[in-house]
Amino acid sequence: MSSPRPVRHRVFHDPGYYSSYLEKLEIKSQKYKKYWTVLRGNELFFQMTSRDPTYIEKLSLENFVSVENDTSHNNTQQYFFILKLKTGETKFEAYSSEAREQWKGYIHTVTKLEIPKLDFLPGQICSLQEVLDKEMKRLPKPTFSPPPLPPARSRPTTPELEQSVYDDVENQQLSCFYNVSRVEAEAMLEKNVEFGNMLMRPNTDNKNFSITTRQEFNNKSVVKHYRISCVDDGYVIEIDDGILCTSKQDTINFFIQQTKGVLKPLEIPKDYEMNLSYVQEDAESGELIHRNLHTSKLSPAKTSTEPGIPKESPPAQSKTQQLTTPSQSRTLSALSQAINAELNLKLMQRRAAMYD
Repeated sequence: MSSPRPVRHRVFHDPGYYSSYLEKLEIKSQKYKKYWTVLRGNELFFQMTSRDPTYIEKLSLENFVSVENDTSHNNTQQYFFILKLKTGETKFEAYSSEAREQWKGYIHTVTKLEIPKLDFLPGQICSLQEVLDKEMKRLPKPTFSPPPLPPARSRPTTPELEQSVYDDVENQQLSCFYNVSRVEAEAMLEKNVEFGNMLMRPNTDNKNFSITTRQEFNNKSVVKHYRISCVDDGYVIEIDDGILCTSKQDTINFFIQQTKGVLKPLEIPKDYEMNLSYVQEDAESGELIHRNLHTSKLSPAKTSTEPGIPKESPPAQSKTQQLTTPSQSRTLSALSQAINAELNLKLMQRRAAMYD
């Protein structure tokens, strides 16, 4: 019988600080096995390849003790080192002396929150300092607790329809989602530069999604498209080793956070009327008049507290006061005059047709 396939897990969207191929000593077989190893936060993730969005195994560095060279091997062309934890130790082999020192430096930095005193070049020390700053920002936890999840719903009889309805609702809630094509997305971002430079849209296969970004540098535009794949437990941004997000909004937040706000969601404001207006038909001439109302904040009417005094009602307006006078008609806007002229022409045509 063939050996069972290893269980794969989705990669979290913690930043990858350092990655390369390492050989890890397997406990059962006591043989070294090659993995693409990624340091994410204070954990080591072991993947089959660099583009695999899943990992086979992960190792927490919370119980870190030390990381040092393995001197039990006599071959100087092999670069072994030992990762010692309170729960045990793991042996690795790097592919060069420089790679081994890099791994030791990065592991020490994220576990001890300090740059080790090793023989590094200035550029390598700067990289370690950036990792230290990111890890310091990652460690604080939010003081508020997330709201409780809603109770699980029973399995629908038509899962395809249920998922389609859910996607429609989520897309409507996402302010920067637009049902446009690749070319239309580029044109929309170019036309609305002041409102944002990133949007989400359906993919050409109508199953997945894409994020389109546009930036301008020296009068030249830089447009990029990112593929977002739908999976069972969320959405995967197809970059690097694959970034797993739980919702579409999380994918947008990932782009905003990673670019430190340089990429902004495209949120085009809606047009609304600023004044109250209405169209009314003149009782005598039959003309339609467009009337603009200039409203103001009114205080509530005061009622009399003295007994025996009836409440006064406002005087009724006469019919002549209700109708628009010629002087008022001359003050109408150009739009209202155009509407009246067109309606008068139709009214004359209708009357002429009645007498024919």
